[in-house]
Amino acid sequence: MAELDNLLKEQLALRVEKCISNQMDEVIEKMKDLSDKFAIANKDKKSPFRNVLAVAVDSSSSIEIIKNYIRYQVGRSGSSPIWTTQKDKDIFAKSLVNALDDLEKKAQYILTELKRNIPKGHGLEAHLNDIDNQTQLRKNVHIKLVQLFLGYLAREHTASVGEMNLQK
Repeated sequence: MAELDNLLKEQLALRVEKCISNQMDEVIEKMKDLSDKFAIANKDKKSPFRNVLAVAVDSSSSIEIIKNYIRYQVGRSGSSPIWTTQKDKDIFAKSLVNALDDLEKKAQYILTELKRNIPKGHGLEAHLNDIDNQTQLRKNVHIKLVQLFLGYLAREHTASVGEMNLQK
């Protein structure tokens, strides 16, 4: 498949960002549900999410690297108790990994919406109909959603700890 020119690359990037933006309220809601379910602010006042976020935004990172890092925290001596917090039969780290996996469905939805909103004959149409380009774009959107999810989780934890301190 031919390489996109700079104008089409910029158009694609803007369209992707718009589609992601349209889904963020739902993504943040799921993150908040996870945070509330495990009451993570009660488990550790220091956020362990900055380190996992650093792994997520590393240019050589992938979904599997991020999930591996989270699972590693469960067995690591001295890691935050947040990772091993249990609710019913669920462990926070495992539930977080599952939530990150579920974001792939959101990435696929975004790709579908992106393709649906491209007019017939537009320069992006052929690019987005190529299966290799679709696969790469879905991976890129998925990692972006994971990065955003983890960033908002870090913020949520800090905000919850702050609110708890105000109530004391």
